[in-house]
Formats: sequence, structure tokens, C-alpha cells
Amino acid sequence: MRSALLLAVAVLALALPTSGSAAPPVNDDFANAASVESLPFADSTNLDGAGVELGEQHFCNFKTRSVWYRIDPALVGPVTIDLTGSSPGVVGTLYRHFGGGVGNLAAAGCIFGGSTAFSLQPGTYYVQVSDSGFAPASVELGIETIPPPPNDAFGAARSIDALPYSDVVQMLSSTVEAEEPLPGAPSFLGTAWWRLVAAESGPLLVGEANCCGRVHVYTGDALGSLQEVDGTRSFGRLIFSAEAGTTYLLQVGHSGSVCCGGLFGLSIGPAPSLSTAIMHSPFDPTAFDTIQLSAFVFDPAAFPVESVTWDFGDGGVGEGHSASHRYFADGDYVVTATARTIDGRTGISTRTISVRTHDVAITRFQVPQAALVGKTKSIVVDVLASRYDEVVTVRLERSVPGGFEHVGTLTQLVRARKQGVAFAFSYSFRPEDALTGKVTFRAIATIASGRDALPADNEAISFATKVG
Repeated sequence: MRSALLLAVAVLALALPTSGSAAPPVNDDFANAASVESLPFADSTNLDGAGVELGEQHFCNFKTRSVWYRIDPALVGPVTIDLTGSSPGVVGTLYRHFGGGVGNLAAAGCIFGGSTAFSLQPGTYYVQVSDSGFAPASVELGIETIPPPPNDAFGAARSIDALPYSDVVQMLSSTVEAEEPLPGAPSFLGTAWWRLVAAESGPLLVGEANCCGRVHVYTGDALGSLQEVDGTRSFGRLIFSAEAGTTYLLQVGHSGSVCCGGLFGLSIGPAPSLSTAIMHSPFDPTAFDTIQLSAFVFDPAAFPVESVTWDFGDGGVGEGHSASHRYFADGDYVVTATARTIDGRTGISTRTISVRTHDVAITRFQVPQAALVGKTKSIVVDVLASRYDEVVTVRLERSVPGGFEHVGTLTQLVRARKQGVAFAFSYSFRPEDALTGKVTFRAIATIASGRDALPADNEAISFATKVG
């Protein structure tokens, strides 16, 4: 009995988490949070033996153990909190404290295993580092002040040596200089500067700063004498017209202290060309059709299209993304669509529309007035082509109860002339024709290589032939 009890205790001990045997970290509890009194700050610990307190929040992950750090209220301003060297699954949460115990905290953000920027306002902050596992987990915590960007000052503007160009800077600690222009509202809390000498003339596309940021372009040599360059903005982008040899100063400003974690980007390069295409319907128009045309315009810069104008190639013009036009004579017409964006860039597309008016008609349908079963008679269909030489197929059908049945098909060339071409069929009358006492024939003419512009006269039905 005693041996069995000892074995059960041993099995239970093996089933318990290994962290339960480790001593808890000294800063396991909120009340014993490690003090961060100056920056930079670094600490190494582990979560073995740590737990969670009653009322402890689970803001950034569902945690089973945590340690705490208290940031001195005197440490205000932009900082980064870094957990890069910690074990996978370790997450940090920044809280603002308003007095009282662990339940009186307001979450200010999460640190998911990397480095995250925050702007600390006057007051007390706590950092909770935690995970939701039982395996050994190390914590490598670093907190340091964010310095101003190297190009914070106008005189330290970063040079743009070639296009296209892109850059990202951390601007939480950026400043605003005296006499620095602050266009728009709200006013900038901080700025950074770039300098570009345009190598050639033409429109340049500037990708504006992320989130709360905005880009302005100036000419001039000093802060007090800068002149803003006119440009067009849309969807967080700016296009302005550059002149070769001119020096341009690009100012990135932000009006929000924690937008996008303080990272603000800038990109600049030649403004892209528009891509345009023309579609039309019907695809095989005739002189009797009103053609529907559509211009499809794509701008890689995502600026709105201000206008689309049309030149139909026959002296006619139009406006709008869609247009309609009729050509009264056959021919090949070069249609031009010119699209223009709100910043003045244009895209031109052309398309040749071939207008061909094909038309054939059945001009005579000759059938016998009467016939006997077993006798073969001639049935003649005359077809006229009015404009072009056409390869025409004539299908001959006979009436049966409920509709028509195929009899035969002939195909031949019909020259464009005033006299029709005869399609001569031979038909032997059948006993079933005599059952009804009569038979009616139908002829259908089709053009092999085109669409008939006037199809109403392509079909003819004969008078009834008496069958005895």
C-alpha cells in the first residue's frame, strides 16, 4: 500500500509543469515591478516560476505567467520598447497607471516580439512581459530614447541622388525649427527634410508620408524664403512639375505623435504614364450601326481621370468615358481617345475600326405550282449581293407538320452586281408530301465571311405546291 502511494505521488509530480518548481522572478507581481529609472534600460530574466495575479489583465495575449516593469514618471517622450532577444511567444504590453492596484491600468499598446515605438506622456507607465506557455522562456527587455532623425533640420536635408528614390525615417522625436513653413492644418509636430536637384524636366510623383504625415515641396535657399511648389494631391500622393537643374526641398511633416509607430515614408520618381484602351460594339460594324465606344483608363499613380475626348477619324468628336458614333460610309477609321488626369498627364489610345456593310437578298424564289409523288422538279433561288462579292450559302427546307425540315444546301460566289445569281435545287416529291396535299419551301441565305447588315430579306417562303 505504501509503495503504491509513493508511485502515485511520483507520477503526479512528473505531470506538474516544470515551472512550478522554479522560484518566481522578483518582479513577478505588479507591486514588485522592476524600476526603470533611466534610459537606456536593459534587463534579462525568465518567466520560469512566474504566475498571474487576481485581476491581472490579458490585453495582448492570454497569459499564464508575467513579470512587471515600472517606468519612472520623469521619463517622458518617444521611446522604443524592444523584446527582440526574448523567447518566441513572449509578448509585452504597455499600460498607463492611474493609481491603485493591478486592476487600474489602461492599455497603451503591444510589443509582439520586436521593437515598438511609443510616446510617453507625463505619468506612470508599466510594462508587462508575459507568455501563455509552460516551457522555459527568457525575457530580454530593452527600453531606450528615440533620437531625432538625421535629417530633422533643414540644413541637414538628406540628398536624393537618383530617381526613383524611397526612404523611411523614425520621426517621433523630430522637431520644428523657427521660421519653418507649417502649411495646412493641423500644424506639424515635427518634420524631416530631403533635397533634390532635378536632372530633367517633367512631372514627378511623390508618395506622401504614412498615416498622419504629409509632404510639401519648396524652392529656395533658406527657411525664411522658401516658396511652395504648386502640385496636385490625390490618395496620399502629390504630383508636381519639375524643371531640370532646379533644387527642390521636400518637407515631410507629421501631426500625430504615434501614427504608424512614428515611421514615416517618402518616395519620389517620374510620374507614370496612363494606360488606355478602346473597346467598341458591335465588333463588325456596318454603315447602319450606331457604334458604342468605351475608353478604359488605368493610372498607376491612382489619380482621378478628369476628361476623355474622342476623335472618331471621320471629322466627328466626342467626350466622356463612353461615346456613340455612326459611320455612314464603309472604310477604315482610326479612332483616338485622349484621357487626361486632374494633374494634367495624358494618355492616348488609338484603334482602327473597319466598317463593312455586307448585304445579300433573295430576289426570286421559283417553285412548281403542282407536282406528283416521285417526280423531280427544279427549285431556284436567286440571290443578289449589293456591295461586295460574297460567298453565299443557301439552305433549302420543306414544310412538315410542326415546322420545316432540311432539304439541301448550296454554296457559291455571288458577285456584286445588279443581276442575281441562281441557286438551282432539284427536289423529288415524297409520299408524305401527298398526305397533306401540299408542301411549302423555305430558303435562307447567309454570308460566309461577314454579318448581313439587312437580314430581313435573307429569308423567303414560297407559295404552297400542290402534291397529288
